[in-house]
Amino acid sequence: MAEQFDLRLGGRAETAGHVELFRSYGRFETYFEDAVRMRVVTYCDSPEFILELFDRVESLEQLEVVVGDVADYRERLIDKPELADRLEHLKRDDKLVIYLCETKEVHSKLYLIEYSAESDDSDRSGETDASQQTFEWTDSDSTASSGGTDTGESEDTAGTETVRPATAIVGSPNLSSNAWTRQANTGVVFETETDTSLWGDFVDFYEEHRSYNNDGPFLDDLTERLERTSDDRAEVVSLYTEGKVKTRDEVSELHGRLDERIESEVDEVDLVLGDETELSEGTEEQVDEQHHESDDSDGESETSAEELDPSDESETRINLSLLGHSDDAIEALARMTDYDASLSGDSLTTTPQAVQQYKRDVYEVPTMRVYRTQTGDDAPVEFGRALRFHTDGRVYRVGQPLPDDPGTVDTALSDLEGYFETVDKYGNCNDEDAVKAHMAEALLWMFWAPFANRDAAFYDQYGIDLDKALPNLYIYGESDAGKGTFAQFVLSMISGGRVVNPVDADEVGKRKVRGMRSANTAFPVVVDDITKDTVNRLDTFRNYWGNWTPDASFPLFAFISNDKRPDEWFRNRSKILHFNVNFDTSYKGEAEVNRLIEQDNPLFLWFTHEMLTRELTLSNDDDALRTARAVMLEFYEYADRDVPEWFPRRPAEQEHDAGRDRWFDLLAREDITTEDQGDRLRVSFPEEMSTDTYTYARDPPTVARVERRGRDLLIKSPDEFLDWLGEPPAGVELDGRVSEETATETSKSESAGGVLGRVRGLFS
Repeated sequence: MAEQFDLRLGGRAETAGHVELFRSYGRFETYFEDAVRMRVVTYCDSPEFILELFDRVESLEQLEVVVGDVADYRERLIDKPELADRLEHLKRDDKLVIYLCETKEVHSKLYLIEYSAESDDSDRSGETDASQQTFEWTDSDSTASSGGTDTGESEDTAGTETVRPATAIVGSPNLSSNAWTRQANTGVVFETETDTSLWGDFVDFYEEHRSYNNDGPFLDDLTERLERTSDDRAEVVSLYTEGKVKTRDEVSELHGRLDERIESEVDEVDLVLGDETELSEGTEEQVDEQHHESDDSDGESETSAEELDPSDESETRINLSLLGHSDDAIEALARMTDYDASLSGDSLTTTPQAVQQYKRDVYEVPTMRVYRTQTGDDAPVEFGRALRFHTDGRVYRVGQPLPDDPGTVDTALSDLEGYFETVDKYGNCNDEDAVKAHMAEALLWMFWAPFANRDAAFYDQYGIDLDKALPNLYIYGESDAGKGTFAQFVLSMISGGRVVNPVDADEVGKRKVRGMRSANTAFPVVVDDITKDTVNRLDTFRNYWGNWTPDASFPLFAFISNDKRPDEWFRNRSKILHFNVNFDTSYKGEAEVNRLIEQDNPLFLWFTHEMLTRELTLSNDDDALRTARAVMLEFYEYADRDVPEWFPRRPAEQEHDAGRDRWFDLLAREDITTEDQGDRLRVSFPEEMSTDTYTYARDPPTVARVERRGRDLLIKSPDEFLDWLGEPPAGVELDGRVSEETATETSKSESAGGVLGRVRGLFS
């Protein structure tokens, strides 16, 4: 393809050209009138302007645009789902193609405009004035003699080429109306037809620019995502336009560099419980062995707590260059000057204590992250076998192998069970095992959350949706359900007693959530006493992992609320657990819980070691906590201790689902009408229960696709709904709802479909 070409003079009078100074954008756009096809190379444009062009030029059937600005074009769609939706529709209808020059900045401006064969463009150029220099030539060469260049002309049904009038413009105008009041633009305008070699040369010139695109047309990834999923189109497009994509923000990068500098300047110590100046007898040798095994390749110093003088660390100074970073990023880190830090020119000088206190005050959680290495800029990030925890002016290394004495593990498990047994001693509930199972599931989630970024790097290789694979947590229950106390208990366990209090819900909003992604920490953010409405407004979680990269650390969120479950979109991205209990308020119970919170329990240290020494694999289900629950069960086996009946061997919200029990009670009622309509099930409520449809519609999983229609509920995915219902609970008798004829049909279906056949018989 030609990078340049000569203009051949002499020959056909149909081809003419002139140099024009465009006095206004309106004058430039007159060349677009009556266009049926346009191919454009422009340095900058706007998606909005492209849509406006289709609206203004009703005759336009196809537009191709090569954008030469290498900036992230997708950023222009952030928070604009309607814009992205319409652009994708135009692309899907073969009307619009946008090509991006990902690796080369292109400042060329080229416009190839074709008009219908019947159009008369004799007046398109207007009268020549002082702003134009005109020259004419003819060219007897046809397209056929120009080397067979593909000029893209249309053909009629007989296969003969349709010759169209055409205009080519080479000059300075961009495909945008911005700034024309302050700009002067000039272009060389060639008026010709699509069967000339001149036009063929221009097409070659355009295609040379298009070759700078490497990844295919823009929005191909959105089209593919829409074709692969059965999710609502509006929701998919909304997720696509939420936040940057695969671009780590500057503040997050600077925080990461600060943390790396602290880890390189401050000797690490092992996080131990109790008196931190001593390692427990019989553990030191094992810990040393573990670290030689896992960290020798890192070349890191290994220092026990007793060898560390905190007073020396207070003198450690960290210098960080801010050269080349934006004013906004520098301004964000300038808040650190409120602590022991100084900002001079393009350099920040601070201390480990200052950085840690700044993060605790601004982001309300400490730095905790899995150690990672990268051998080169293009090399993949590798996660090591160490969890680092920044606090107290130190860098703690979290994790210990199981002790040689199984009795130590047995004691730790017994102490843990002691917390759950407060349900039996002081709680009022209908099902103690269900409550304890939901509490244990929440504890497993809290233990697993610091490792979610490692899982993200693994899942990302396979294109798995991280927002659904890495669920946040939502715990709801009555005001005296022990939710806040549970948060204190587990926070203390994973921090060695250094973090106890949750984050205040009044401080949490979209800005706060976005900021947390920049904090460079995987420590779970536990938000207490938040309302369901507040959670529903945090639509940042629709695409929370959208701008995650393997060198970043994002925290997961645990929301604690007195309100029932939030909206469907959030439930799709969260683990919903119900603390369905009310605790008696007594000094005795409060004292026992406080003792359990304050006691030292090394389970998380052992858990960390086990999690980081296991290879990640793809499972056959979507249980995010599969590995976490397997580790805990192995602790029981190692300690030769019986696993409690209430321990969740599968997700507790599936094993103990109050909503499912509520549905079985509903289906047993005689005033409820049910109907099997083949591809959907219908449940009709009596008038006095019309407001209850809201509750029952929220009980099944979202894959059941339950829709409210007045006093009816339509279940649009019956198989998923019936699979969720499963076996009727003990004491629930459904046969009375089934007629003799239906019972016969049901007995037949039972042999083929088991319990699902029996339950589906209720809708016959």
